[in-house]
Order: sequence, then structure tokens, then C-alpha cells
Amino acid sequence: MKKLTLLFASLLMSFSLYANEVAGVSIQDQLMIDNKVLNLNGVGVRKMLFMDLYAGSLYTKTKTSDADDIINSKTPVAIQLDIVSSMITSDRMASTVNDGFETATGGNMAPVRERLDQFINVFNEDIVKGDRFIMLVLPGEGLAAYKNGDHLTTIKGDDFSQTLLKIWLGNKPADRSLKRAMLKG
Repeated sequence: MKKLTLLFASLLMSFSLYANEVAGVSIQDQLMIDNKVLNLNGVGVRKMLFMDLYAGSLYTKTKTSDADDIINSKTPVAIQLDIVSSMITSDRMASTVNDGFETATGGNMAPVRERLDQFINVFNEDIVKGDRFIMLVLPGEGLAAYKNGDHLTTIKGDDFSQTLLKIWLGNKPADRSLKRAMLKG
């Protein structure tokens, strides 16, 4: 009986370790940032032509599979992007974020254009495999952007934060399978 219990425990532990590694990136069950503790809601991989680009993790206070609840959350939410491909460059990331905002706003970029330009500066420095970006949504305050643990900027406005979340969680997400994985809550 002891051997069976030991076998079951080791299988369970190896499953837990596997569940926290995506595309070669170790994903934590909790994110502690800016004096906030958030729980992993879900994680997946952004792919392009069968190539892994980044691991995308969604952190929330309470797990949920409702994208609208997350987009309109009154509690902090974070998206973590772990770069796993050298194909991700500063120019490509800036262009992709701009395209994401174009889609998320239905082409009405005027209300967020100036703040988007400020946010895109987060991607000005070289991006290399292993870089980690965190976008922390603080309702009522704005969006705090981090790269490899360094705070880069804060963008004011819940409208901006909600639009950014729609890139991954909106009705026309950048990657539907990544959205499903992030919302597995």
C-alpha cells in the first residue's frame, strides 16, 4: 500500500511540475508584483506557422473562464508574456501590439492613440529569447508595464487597459487557442 501511495504522490507531483512548464518556460502559480498577489488563471502558447513565439499567462484574483468579467474586472489582472522565439523583435512586437489595438478598437484608435504610442515604447529596447513582459492592470489607476522585473511605464485609463486585454481576451483575439488556454480557469 505504501508503494502505491508513493507512486501516486510522485505521479501527482510530476503532473504539477509539467502543468507549470509551457514552451520551456516555468510558469508560477502565483504572481507577486506591485504589492499584489494574483493567481494563475491559465497559460498557453502564441504560435505562428507551428513555431512557438511566447508563452502567455493570465493572472487574476479569482479564477474564471469569463473573458468579459476579466476585461471589466474591478480587481487587478495581469498578462505575462515570456518570449521563447528569436523571431520576436522590437519592431514586430510594436507592430503586433498596434495591430491588436486596431482590431480591439474596431479601428477607432483616436481615444487611445497617444497612450498607445507611449505604451509601444515598452518594446523599444532589443527583445531577446527569455525576456518577460508583464502588463499589470490596476482598475481605477491604469496599466503598469514591466520588462524582466523593471517597471517601464504606467499608462492611465481603464479604457486603455481594457483595450489591451481585448487583444488576448476579446471577441477577435490575436490567437483563439491562446485565449482558450488563458481562460481555462
